[in-house]
Amino acid sequence: MTGISEPLWGSVGGNPEFEAVASLSDLGDGTVVQRVRSSGDAICLVRLNGEISALSDICTHQHFSMSLGDLFEDGTLQCAWHGTVRLEGEQILVGPRCARINGKYESSTVRVP
Repeated sequence: MTGISEPLWGSVGGNPEFEAVASLSDLGDGTVVQRVRSSGDAICLVRLNGEISALSDICTHQHFSMSLGDLFEDGTLQCAWHGTVRLEGEQILVGPRCARINGKYESSTVRVP
């Protein structure tokens, strides 16, 4: 993961709806970066298994930067703010935000039997 970048403005191919925000060399496989569009909107770019995705860099839960989260092997991007989740019987329990262990947060997902 990398830090916040400066805006990289410029339309591509004469289409003002699209603008260059990064190059392939900025985004290695398995990485997540934040970029800022000329409009000021922060976006999160994810590259995994030969695919690139773009999404809002702002978590709708806590207005936290998604690019600071963890990218899992299945392509899930987990917000760094969210806590862990447990399942006890029919009850879904959500705990506080966890500390990073070896550079990663504990998963905030639980499998339903």
